[in-house]
Amino acid sequence: MMSPSRGHSRFPLVAAVALFGALGAPAAAGDPDRTADARARIQSMWDTVLPILANKGIDAPGREARFGVIYRANFDNAGIAAAVTGAAWQQATQSQRERFLRLFEIYVIKVYAGQFGSYNGEQMLVRASEADGDGAMVTTQLVESNGRAIEIKWRMRPSGAGLKVRDVLVENISMTLHQRREFSAVMMARGRSLDALSDALNEKIAQLDKRN
Repeated sequence: MMSPSRGHSRFPLVAAVALFGALGAPAAAGDPDRTADARARIQSMWDTVLPILANKGIDAPGREARFGVIYRANFDNAGIAAAVTGAAWQQATQSQRERFLRLFEIYVIKVYAGQFGSYNGEQMLVRASEADGDGAMVTTQLVESNGRAIEIKWRMRPSGAGLKVRDVLVENISMTLHQRREFSAVMMARGRSLDALSDALNEKIAQLDKRN
């Protein structure tokens, strides 16, 4: 869920903007509570992140700190991490999982916060919201400055006291599945363990820090 799509050259920015929600569109009358909650959470994310996107004067550490608060509050980091690592997660010890969760969160924050500087007025519009298993699916459109609209779907699942984002589908491409394939390739090259993937993430984080 955290890497550029081969089919969209501007995907990093698209995903960074898409991570944060939608403008307008109140919940329709009669919606189940969970679909109304899903819409409200997406709206709240957008309202919170827009000042960060629009402020070109925030430095990298500042963007990362602000984005980190939003990510932790609205995304199911543990659920996403388990999904993108597959069997390696199931076979890992608790301490190995805790290390990976910490590094995965840092990696996600650095990758997406680094894209905020490319924001160019893109907007999000809610198009639909429906029940999806024990959670909800919210369909939105990302409208670029040239008028192109890209469909973004948010798969949300219960986590803690409410719903959190578990997967994002950009033009029907699952970012969780995309990331799982990339991580699988890394583990095939470096060893089929969560520790091997954690080591790779640690190296990638160091590279991102040097760029900033």
